Amino acid sequence: MNILSNSKISASILAADHSQLGRDIMAAQDSGCDEFHFDVMDGYFTPEISMGPIILNSIRDIIKIPIEVHLMVKKPSRFIDAFSKIGVDFITFHIESEDDVELTSKLIRKKNISVGLAKNPSTPVEEMYQYIDFLDRVLIMCVDPGFSGQKFGHENLASIRDINNYIKNHNLENIVDLSVDGGVNSQTIMECKKAGAKTFVSGSSIFWSGDIKSNLKKIMNSK
Repeated sequence: MNILSNSKISASILAADHSQLGRDIMAAQDSGCDEFHFDVMDGYFTPEISMGPIILNSIRDIIKIPIEVHLMVKKPSRFIDAFSKIGVDFITFHIESEDDVELTSKLIRKKNISVGLAKNPSTPVEEMYQYIDFLDRVLIMCVDPGFSGQKFGHENLASIRDINNYIKNHNLENIVDLSVDGGVNSQTIMECKKAGAKTFVSGSSIFWSGDIKSNLKKIMNSK
């Protein structure tokens, strides 16, 4: 049985081989991933610096599936205009950022881009509830943001269950997508699915070893 029926796999570009970025993107796209996840890190919100609009713009033409930009930055509002000009489907930012959540959500939506709000493992999930009406997606981080290949934090399953129950109780199942990021592989994806997640961001398990097609097939056919 495919546990991912009616769910989506989002391939995290950060984990791809950046010397062969176009090749890896095409391989993941052709192998059935549903979205691409583009991590932006500023060296302040996270200890590392990653990709920005110039990189995404350079590969935009070969991407034929939805793109989520994940802003792991202190001032996400600074980046909205640049990414909107490239053409992305989601912009997700963090509740822990220094910007006002409601205002930033409205700025993203004004660009006709769907709004996502992420939380770090240490942030109580209840802090997300007050913003749910502004959102199209909630992203639960199961690792501390900043590095690919971290081990899945099973304690975060409680947050997935709690926000899923909140979404259900407020009849938002067809409005707000529940996504999970960090340590997602063919084993942990089962737990996330059972907890209520619908979109699964995976990077190292897709790109780091073996071939991309086989890795995606393994994740999508988890039993």
